[in-house]
Amino acid sequence: MREFLLKYSAPTSLSPKARPVDNFVTVISTHSGSAGEQYIKDYVRENGWTGKVMWVNNEDNEHINAMCASDSGIIYDGQMISSAAACHLPTMNLMNMRMHQ
Repeated sequence: MREFLLKYSAPTSLSPKARPVDNFVTVISTHSGSAGEQYIKDYVRENGWTGKVMWVNNEDNEHINAMCASDSGIIYDGQMISSAAACHLPTMNLMNMRMHQ
């Protein structure tokens, strides 16, 4: 994400029309109370993040609202694919393929 944000935001972008990095918001959707949520929050707190970060979870369909307001999405290991398709959200899928797949 850092590489993407720096490539497409000012002042590090080669585009003269690039917007400042603060105009980019990364929305991270997690399952409330899960080990994955805690791991990601710890990672971001310890390593920082480029640009703004917004946290949403599965409670009250926050993740669906975030998808509807997004320009594109990155889905890890198949999570949320059907929801993203229903919202017509262009996505990139990162897969951690297991032996049975």
